[in-house]
Amino acid sequence: MNVLVCAACGRRLSPPLRLLPERPPRDGRKLPDGSRHAPSTVPQGMYSVDPEPSGAPFVPHPDPDWMGAAVPGTVVLDPDGPGCLMSAGPRDTWVVHPEDTRGYLAPNDAVEDFGCCGPPGRQGPNFVCPGCGAAVATLFADCSGPYETHFLPDAVRTVPA
Repeated sequence: MNVLVCAACGRRLSPPLRLLPERPPRDGRKLPDGSRHAPSTVPQGMYSVDPEPSGAPFVPHPDPDWMGAAVPGTVVLDPDGPGCLMSAGPRDTWVVHPEDTRGYLAPNDAVEDFGCCGPPGRQGPNFVCPGCGAAVATLFADCSGPYETHFLPDAVRTVPA
């Protein structure tokens, strides 16, 4: 088991977590309580590495007919032209269940990221390390996508629990 810590100051950013051997697929089912958030693709107490680009910045997709996911589970239309935007964000983000970050992270006041049910994660890292203020993670928590937190790979490191 490992804990995630801030690469800048060493502050603990998670409880002990176990690495999943591969990223679980997104299934899109509703939560048992009927809430509108899509289920996290990572169970509580676990973390996984996502090899795909995650979040901001977004760039126009070269194919104007492409309608894939720019944010996990979400299509973002290009406001400046036809077609959609695709993520050009970091690869290999560390993905955890948002409940595993509760009480460990502070909101990033520089990011105004509002969706109808929670932050969609379109504006970049919306959480910082409460110790040093370094941007460390993006919470995806709007009803239009999954419910998960992506840690920036260069902003955190793992240490044995």
